[in-house]
Amino acid sequence: MAGLPLKVDLDRVVEAAEMIPRPFIRTAQYRSEGISRLLGIEVILKIESANPVGSVMGRAAEWFFINHPHTNRIICASAGDFGIAMAYAGRGHSVDIELFGPLSSDLAKVEALRHAGTTVRLDAEDPEDVKEEARRYAGVVGGALLLDGEHVEFAEGLATMAAELQHLREPPDAVFVPLGEGSLALGTGAWCHARMPRTRVVGVAPEGAPAMARAVRERRVVTTPTVATVARELAVRVPSEMIVAPLAYALDDTALVSERHMQQAAAALAAHEGLRVSCDGAAALAAAAVAAPSMRGATVVVAVTSRTIG
Repeated sequence: MAGLPLKVDLDRVVEAAEMIPRPFIRTAQYRSEGISRLLGIEVILKIESANPVGSVMGRAAEWFFINHPHTNRIICASAGDFGIAMAYAGRGHSVDIELFGPLSSDLAKVEALRHAGTTVRLDAEDPEDVKEEARRYAGVVGGALLLDGEHVEFAEGLATMAAELQHLREPPDAVFVPLGEGSLALGTGAWCHARMPRTRVVGVAPEGAPAMARAVRERRVVTTPTVATVARELAVRVPSEMIVAPLAYALDDTALVSERHMQQAAAALAAHEGLRVSCDGAAALAAAAVAAPSMRGATVVVAVTSRTIG
């Protein structure tokens, strides 16, 4: 049975900004001179990859555990950024975390998780099959199944990233964020619409995994039979029904980017800023680069959300 649509409470976002541990909040945001010159627009990078979990998802995981301090055992259908963040935060809150991931999971991330003592089970190729196996296992062992995109605490924790943009001298014309399961885009859109109403929020997905972008545009759950992208964190085939409607309201637009554009964006971040960023983490910049010719004179914020390991 589907749950109720997610609704971000901005008062709780303010509270989260005060309570989430320091490594994950008040992150760097600055104008990239080289990338601004390259694209012909003002590009402000929001760096969410320089923290203990290597991604923006640390904000989400910490806020979840702050709100659920008595959770004992959690099962997650992710061996990527979401799973890494949940495992890290779980250790800090003395919660047992077990992760399920697809066979195509980033092996460097899997090995890092296992080295830290986290149980990781690589089960199937299709992300939906992984979710079903995690759901079955959680029912057998009595653990709580957590899926990104189905708990409002994740969107609230991630909205703290957008809240920090208020410290910029002027509101940006647009903010580009990766879509993935939708929590980051929902939190960013909810905050910006309420507190920075002139700023457009654009959710970005790979061309090879367009389901979430299509769902937002069509305002209904849209599925695809397969996904084909190197951006594993954004490889959504079946969007959660709980997030599609609020996400469609929160976002001003969506954009699809090619594998080539994501790879070029990752290379630009390495060349101009010395950042080792995954294609997932560079997707927002890829979309900004494609849009740049029609945005001359604009200032955009690009969320850099995930780094490579190994």
